[in-house]
Amino acid sequence: MKTSHKLMSLIQSNKAQQWLMDKSSNQDDVQQLQQQLSQQLDQQYNALLADDQAKLDQYVEVHQGLEALKEEIESEPITLSIDKLPDIKATMLERAKNDEQSDKLEKIFGRLEKALNGTNRLYTQLSLIGTRTHRITTKNFNIQGLPKLVQRMILPSQFKKVYTIDFKSFDPSVVGYMTKDSKLIDYLNHEEGLYDALLEDLSLSKKEKKFVKRAFIGAFLFGGNFDSPKFKLKQYVSEVHWLDAVSQFTKVIELKKQVEEHKTMPMPYGIEHDMSAFQGSSIMAIYVQTVASYIFKHILLEVYKAQCEQKTFKIIVPIHDAIMIECDDKETAQDVAQLMKRTANQLFNGEFAHVSVEEMGGEDHDE
Repeated sequence: MKTSHKLMSLIQSNKAQQWLMDKSSNQDDVQQLQQQLSQQLDQQYNALLADDQAKLDQYVEVHQGLEALKEEIESEPITLSIDKLPDIKATMLERAKNDEQSDKLEKIFGRLEKALNGTNRLYTQLSLIGTRTHRITTKNFNIQGLPKLVQRMILPSQFKKVYTIDFKSFDPSVVGYMTKDSKLIDYLNHEEGLYDALLEDLSLSKKEKKFVKRAFIGAFLFGGNFDSPKFKLKQYVSEVHWLDAVSQFTKVIELKKQVEEHKTMPMPYGIEHDMSAFQGSSIMAIYVQTVASYIFKHILLEVYKAQCEQKTFKIIVPIHDAIMIECDDKETAQDVAQLMKRTANQLFNGEFAHVSVEEMGGEDHDE
């Protein structure tokens, strides 16, 4: 199915339609249904205003530009320092909090060992529209799903060092872009970041930072239940205190109410998605993460263009909202980070995207 069709329909499609979009079949009935779906999507495209068609066409061009990067990543193996894997596995199993976590780790390492097949090489496949929210995914082998300690075992193939360049508070930054909420933007630009600013409001220590982060995204931005066991912040502050702290983000609250009432999501790529059939799903979460995918793909393409022009670094793989690269020194990694930050802020039409650079491995790297 055409990229434009998938971008137009994936968010609001049901499982049968998703199956049709991905299915390769010689059966007449299946091909007829695919043709009908394709015709419906062509009609929807033709019904768009010219400006909206241009926005969607531009997003399709971004995907086309990323096809060469996808081919490069898939054509070469990612190498690991496998001699350290047994110790990492033992350490992680020792730290596991319960049997469920231990079983999950055993499965991850089992799949990893099977994929390595006695070598130190992993191949991966990229899907540029891998989820309902258009996020890039990896499979066969899922590099993105590797624990951080294992990701640190990835070795450079052409340069000396491996770095991961990540956005700080990416989903909240995207919401800042969507709402132009001045208070949220102020907090994103806080000297120590959004979550430290919230810690101050809540009179909490840095030990609770991960709980604040989890609750801000899950309970506030995405509308989850603050009393849910997964939001452990309730052990430290009352829901009343929490709601008082986040009540200052008035334009975010306004957007959430609009989405909840109207069940529509105007996208930056010219499509307005009708989500009225998704009563039981977190529409806000789908909305934010889809816009985040749109932003991230534009950034990734700019980084890939710079790679092709400069030849001083190489993208190993995108990992969620981060990019893992290899290069010779931290200065080069910092240059890539500045490009990512600058591109995000151009898209945001503001100055509230921030990045971090983490050395993952390579020559002379201390664990």
